[in-house]
Amino acid sequence: MTLGARSFFFRLATALAVVIFFAVLARAGGPKYVAGSTFFNSSMMGQPITWPLGQVTYYTDQGDLSPILPHASANALVANAFLQWTSVSTAALTASDGGQLAEDVNGSNIAVDSNGAVIAPADITSSATQTPVGIVYDYDGSVTDALLGAGAGDPSQCFWNAVYGGADNFSADANFLHALVVINGQCALQSSQLTDVEYRLVRVLGDVIGLGWSQVNLNVVTGKPPPTSDDYAGFPVMHYMDSSSCVPITICFANPYQLASDDVAALSRLYPANNSNSSARIHGTVYFVDHRGSPAQPMQGVNVFARWIDPSTGLASHRYAASSVSGFLFTGNAGNPVTGWSDPLGNLYSDYGSSAQAVEGFFDLGGLPIPNRASTAQYQLTVEALDPLWSAGVSPYDESQVAPSGAPQPIVVTVGAGGDFDQDILMAGSAQAVPSWAATETWSAPASVPAPGDWVGSLSGYGDVGYFLIAAQANRTLSVAVTALDEKGAPSESKVAPVIGMWSLGDPLGTPPPTLTPTPFNSETFGMSRLDAQVLLSNSFIIGISDLRGDGRPDYHYHAHVLYGDSVSPARVPVNGGAITLQGTGFAPGLTITVGSMAVPLLATNAGQMLAAASAQNDGPQTITINDPVSGAFSVMTNAITFGAAATDRIVLLPGVHPSAPVGTQATNPVMVRVLAADGITPVNGATVGWSTSNGATLSICSGATTCSATSDEGGIASTWVTPSATGNAIITATLAPGVYNPAQSVSTTVTATSSATDIGVTTPYLWIAGGASLSVPLTARVVSFGAPKSGTTVNFAIMQGSGSLSSASAVTNSSGYASVTLTLTNFVSAIQLSACVAPGNNPCQTIAGNPVAASMLNLQGVAGEGQVVAGSAFQPLTVRVIDGSTPPNPVLGAGVLFQSTVLRPLENDLTLVPSGASGDPAGMPVILSVSQSTLQSDANGLASFLPSLGSFTGSLEIEIQVSAGTTAALQAEMEAFPGVGSGSASPPTHRPWPRSFPMPRELPIDHFFVH
Repeated sequence: MTLGARSFFFRLATALAVVIFFAVLARAGGPKYVAGSTFFNSSMMGQPITWPLGQVTYYTDQGDLSPILPHASANALVANAFLQWTSVSTAALTASDGGQLAEDVNGSNIAVDSNGAVIAPADITSSATQTPVGIVYDYDGSVTDALLGAGAGDPSQCFWNAVYGGADNFSADANFLHALVVINGQCALQSSQLTDVEYRLVRVLGDVIGLGWSQVNLNVVTGKPPPTSDDYAGFPVMHYMDSSSCVPITICFANPYQLASDDVAALSRLYPANNSNSSARIHGTVYFVDHRGSPAQPMQGVNVFARWIDPSTGLASHRYAASSVSGFLFTGNAGNPVTGWSDPLGNLYSDYGSSAQAVEGFFDLGGLPIPNRASTAQYQLTVEALDPLWSAGVSPYDESQVAPSGAPQPIVVTVGAGGDFDQDILMAGSAQAVPSWAATETWSAPASVPAPGDWVGSLSGYGDVGYFLIAAQANRTLSVAVTALDEKGAPSESKVAPVIGMWSLGDPLGTPPPTLTPTPFNSETFGMSRLDAQVLLSNSFIIGISDLRGDGRPDYHYHAHVLYGDSVSPARVPVNGGAITLQGTGFAPGLTITVGSMAVPLLATNAGQMLAAASAQNDGPQTITINDPVSGAFSVMTNAITFGAAATDRIVLLPGVHPSAPVGTQATNPVMVRVLAADGITPVNGATVGWSTSNGATLSICSGATTCSATSDEGGIASTWVTPSATGNAIITATLAPGVYNPAQSVSTTVTATSSATDIGVTTPYLWIAGGASLSVPLTARVVSFGAPKSGTTVNFAIMQGSGSLSSASAVTNSSGYASVTLTLTNFVSAIQLSACVAPGNNPCQTIAGNPVAASMLNLQGVAGEGQVVAGSAFQPLTVRVIDGSTPPNPVLGAGVLFQSTVLRPLENDLTLVPSGASGDPAGMPVILSVSQSTLQSDANGLASFLPSLGSFTGSLEIEIQVSAGTTAALQAEMEAFPGVGSGSASPPTHRPWPRSFPMPRELPIDHFFVH
């Protein structure tokens, strides 16, 4: 029965190299092809694919092969090459010349179209079963150029392309139906080349009749140890690869296509003759052993070889030797649920190799010769690894050899002619599977990724797959790195070949993973496969880890690590930066963090958290990237943090009255704005506010300039005093995050200015003073004439109401027009009003009002410095504002503010300091190192600042500061200090928001002082 689905040769995808394509088809060891569980009849599973009845009929090209090999001579070359195989007396194989093909195959009648399909004469296509083996004489290399690519037929490529081809059609009864062989005439231009061509032809014909590659006496190729004549005699023709220095081939092998005993034995097993009484058979299974030394899982991929023991010397012979790879009938690659169950051409991997566990570690050393016509012989059984370079194509693990685990002692078996002997091999000291740390790792019950994101496991048992569950947010990426390990725990690429897939929880079993590693070991780190996945929708996800071949063995150990950044706290920081804590999975010292395009120092970490100092950024969202410089793993948290103003924030103008002001004097009240979050309530700290004016007015926040940018404080407030420079209206505009959002939000107010020959203004027209305070307050007035300062002018100061004392009843203006005196108050409890007038006529005048604020009405607001995190540098001051209970509130002068500072060694929290060390006390209890307190008076802006100090203490420390004022107002601030990030380096202070405050009489908006 012929199935067109197995007509491979002329369905190559996009000019796939034919010689490589043939190698890919091999799926089992010993024989090249073994029927699998699909495509072939079920009764044929595990049977080597052979030519029916051992009869091969070939048809040769009508043309000449080369100028020195006309058609008849080329036919003789082919016949002699077949004869090397058909002359084996213990094999029932024949090859007959069926005649000529219908044409001379050349570059004019063979080509590859744009889809990669080969256009060729019908009698050499895979469906041409009436010409079972087609032999093409490529006289000028044009056929090779067409099939393998331009230049492939050139004489310089003869080492690779002198002869190529193989089987390309099979029947469901596990028989070959067609094969094609191409001989490149450009490699047979001189008589000195003919031995090389025939050698390569014999090897390709070995492939055509169904023989796989083998490994015996590999020291012939490697030179270690130096080969003897017996090594050469026992070196098989069907070894996998030659050194490129073997040109001509006789440099390396005197008799290159003379079959060795391993070739003869392999052919005799594939096509057994009835006269097998002249040879013997040893077969069995190679096993892993359990911890008791008993047989466990069968082990495939072990090169088992038997050497005849010469009775005259008692030594194992290198001339009479045969090999068999354990599991050669088993499927070497069954596919897996990650990369799929079929090859790139859509053919199921299960088409080749048995799925029966009974043959997983089976070896067969049939065809062993009994030398010297003896009736019995002794053979020594030993095992070895298949060389990953020189024997890479030996099945079942072709192209990715797996190192054996354990090592048995050599076994001596006595055999008789015609005998069949069973001998299992136990691999003493072989690896044990890693005990599972999870109850289940199945698709239906995946194990949760452990909190550290790190674990060691194994894929033990054929087809084993580990499934793990993790929840992830949208707009995140994560990396899953899986490193294959050998028995000693070192990275390896000769054990498991890990591939990784990721599915959404709820996907049906068997769904192809939306993201996967198409090949193992895809990272630059040795032994590592890494999946970098992007999460588009928040969900729980299943991570699957499988062997590329679908294999599973006790020695398939791996180390998995998940790196995932989930969230950041706080999610918003000022534009000047601040301390941030990242939450996620798989964190460790040595990771690097980038916020936007700027690297930020990592201060402390544990598996689930990282504390970092974010540097200043522009307003708006920024992306956080976590990198592992060792493995290349990374996690991108897209727009996870906002600096300063967000797109949905609002800027509002706080209500206030702005009486007209003389040009050159400070306006009576400041202009104040507040930045609020989208809810209209939450203040935004550290948002950029762009200030600008018209009509030449200057701004205190801009140091006397007309435009600048500033930031909102912890209450969302930004304010400025205005000094008009010309008569008329000046428009004061505050823009939120200028240049960041379009359109930009802005608010404006108007200050009107007048001008005369003599004008006066005061800098503090209104004062709110803590009740009972005793203090001295500077009072300053400015005298101008048409906006220009008047020097040498006397200003009279007088107390019009209330009690207090002045340092002087008058003062003379300086060159800038300013005159100052000091007001002293003692136990201030009632309102006071003063006047400042230009002498001698005491006209014009300005009033100054002072109002007492009861202790019960005092409140505290954080301004700056809370939540600092430093690494090797000093703290910045902690600043609070004392306000009254008005709406909006007013700043309070002269309030006593108590700062109580406690320095302590913090609780053990499993954070690891960077570069090293533990951040907590081993006993898990905080250690109080010092307690101090200081009382400061608030200034005219209500501000009081305290400079935190660690004293002489070092290491990982925490400062807790209790701040109180009046009878009920209180705040608590926390700060952290770590050792320097690097030698001689210091990280500037960064900030966290105020974590909590004690109850205040009522919730009050934050304000600067404002006059009703």
